[in-house]
Amino acid sequence: MKRIYFDHAAATPIAKEVLTTMSLFWSDTFGNPSSIHKEGVVAQNALSEARKVIADELGAHPDEIIFTGSATESCNLALRGTVGAWKATHPEKIPHIIVCVIEHDAVLASARVLQKEGSVLTIISVDKEGLLDINELVDAITMDTVIISVGYVNNEIGVVQPLREVAHAIRRWKKDVRGVARDVRIEGDDMYPLLHTDASQATNYLELKVPHLGVDMLTINAAKIYGPKGVGLLLVRRGIPVNPITVGGGHERGLRAGTENVPLIAGFATALQRVAEQRVDESVRLALLRDHAITKLRGMEGVTINGSLTSRIPNNINISIRGVDHEFFCLALDAKGFAVSTKSACNESDAEHSHVLEALCSAGHDGESSGLRITLGRETTKKDINALLLAIVDVRANLIVASS
Repeated sequence: MKRIYFDHAAATPIAKEVLTTMSLFWSDTFGNPSSIHKEGVVAQNALSEARKVIADELGAHPDEIIFTGSATESCNLALRGTVGAWKATHPEKIPHIIVCVIEHDAVLASARVLQKEGSVLTIISVDKEGLLDINELVDAITMDTVIISVGYVNNEIGVVQPLREVAHAIRRWKKDVRGVARDVRIEGDDMYPLLHTDASQATNYLELKVPHLGVDMLTINAAKIYGPKGVGLLLVRRGIPVNPITVGGGHERGLRAGTENVPLIAGFATALQRVAEQRVDESVRLALLRDHAITKLRGMEGVTINGSLTSRIPNNINISIRGVDHEFFCLALDAKGFAVSTKSACNESDAEHSHVLEALCSAGHDGESSGLRITLGRETTKKDINALLLAIVDVRANLIVASS
């Protein structure tokens, strides 16, 4: 049976160019980049080159790139590291954090840990299409707000948040409330609140130049861009105070202890370069396939499309089918050779319900609290889409017969 993969939001296959890049480091260039001998220097040079390549793609300085083991680790470092640094200089105050209700669990869980440790947590709602209200966010800011985390693209429904507008609104708050002029270098308390974004799902399809986005910190990882699993990064703009959450070495500006994984980082750089080269053309191609699928799905009885149809990345389709168990439906499609998912692969909870879809339903979305996530990729064709659509019709018909 031919397998057809529709779960690119969870993981992507490694591109051949990336495998070629990494293969150079498995045997010949194996040195520790912290060592001062020749093998170590060669590894350090490769690490520095990869850091520069990635920084250039993100419009950043190389020393602003902190390599980690995953996007989850990067999000933890962003929230817990900045709050830790703020608390060290404000021992008499209580830090405040703002996140969106549909954030990835890496952000939500980090925020809740900080809440248990004494921070005040505000969770911003979304509308029925999954978009946040900037006015609600700005109204929540206080003089003790340390960090605001807004995911650029939601990992389940693919909705794109108005990140530049969020950044502009925060800058306007700093100007109006803190009296910060735009042309002055911001230091001390005037830099708060900081803005972090998890852009892991955005990298393939949206421009990520940090000066353009206006964020202070940005998270991405390689596994979502046809690179290797096990490597991510946190971009921290110069001057932002962050405490490490792992200790034991001075690696990565002292913010992430542990020997850097040079093969994975080199592969990360190659993957990001290729994404940048293909971003525009691939976005157009996938948008046509996505829209074809959504048109067909909207004509099926009992099927609801979840999330905004206008502010959405081109490879994401998320549907709910009235009256079915979506996990069972996912497994039935798997048995027919189609890999889809019900929610984030990073959420291993036994609960079928999605906190993202529950948030949409709470805002008036006429759908279910669970669904199917279908995410397209470089190898996806219209033939694949049509085969999946037929399988969905077949599985649904079989379930109706079985339940009658």
